[in-house]
Amino acid sequence: MDIKELKQQLEEIIGSSLTLLEMDPEIWTGLANDNSLDQPASGMARLHDQPRWLWKTDSSKVHVFVAETPLSEREIRLIDLLLSAAREKSNHPSFSSKRDDESRCIELGKWLREQISSGNLQSAIPEDMAIKPKLAENLFPFLLSCEDRLGQDVQYSKLNKLLRSYFGGEIVLVPMTESWLVLVREALLLDVQDESNEGIETERDMLGALCQGLYELIANEWGGGGFRLTVGDKLINQGRLVSAAIALQETMLLGRIFQVSEHIYLPWDLELERLIYHIPDDRRQQFIEESGVGSHLLEDEETLITLETFFQLDCNVSETAKRLYIHRNTLLYRLDKFKQETGLDVRSFQDAVLVKLRILLYKVTKRL
Repeated sequence: MDIKELKQQLEEIIGSSLTLLEMDPEIWTGLANDNSLDQPASGMARLHDQPRWLWKTDSSKVHVFVAETPLSEREIRLIDLLLSAAREKSNHPSFSSKRDDESRCIELGKWLREQISSGNLQSAIPEDMAIKPKLAENLFPFLLSCEDRLGQDVQYSKLNKLLRSYFGGEIVLVPMTESWLVLVREALLLDVQDESNEGIETERDMLGALCQGLYELIANEWGGGGFRLTVGDKLINQGRLVSAAIALQETMLLGRIFQVSEHIYLPWDLELERLIYHIPDDRRQQFIEESGVGSHLLEDEETLITLETFFQLDCNVSETAKRLYIHRNTLLYRLDKFKQETGLDVRSFQDAVLVKLRILLYKVTKRL
């Protein structure tokens, strides 16, 4: 139960105001001993005949309720009973509390969609939104897209349980339109990094490895290839959550356009594609007409796959031939044929850049 709601209910029952105070743990322990409590972390203790009821403890403070006016012994026992029940419920969350978590995440998702639709990129999360305290830490945002019917039917509880198991702790799972926004505390990822440090050189390497593992886990759990995944840089400000969600959605869109055969899209691998996507249509068309690479060549699947693989492998002829399972001379023949038809030799850096840009523009214009 929310602390404000609990306080209000208690005040309505006793007809008096309650104040929530913080106490030093050692002082509370002394009071508990003086009042013969079996355990300092439970029950009610008196200070100068004034009753104080324990609500919760943390590493540095004890939180207690104090009545502002004198109460009868019956009212004191009633408050003690109600708070004991509330503490028990807090320590052992019920099904309803899990449903509360889901409702809070749904509320956040609805608010995010409204801000995105309105273009309010710098909107701060409302103070009265119940989930706001969970977003106070540094977070890493992931976006999981569900393209088929099976993926869209995945239940919140099952996906949340799977993600908690994968990341090793509580996460925030926010339903969006045909996708899920997953917010993971930095501390959890640092723990993962410590456990799997071998081969992980940078934070982005870690995020890429996490995406790969997460995709494989989800695909094995629900089957099919209808899931796609992307991730963003660390969020250190709640006010950037809306813009981060938009950036994730754009990365997902770019991946679907430019990396059709992939299921994981990393924004730092799509920087050139992002630039191409935002070029005005008339400028795109002008470049296409002046590039010297006809669309008919790129519509040939063999040519397109050969060029894309060649660029993906840093224009390495031997590695490209191995990846395509063809002889090195066969690859050279294809590249020479392309040069004859276009006048562009993709083994030359300048020509390779022009052809790469033309391929990206072709994919954008083909989609439009």
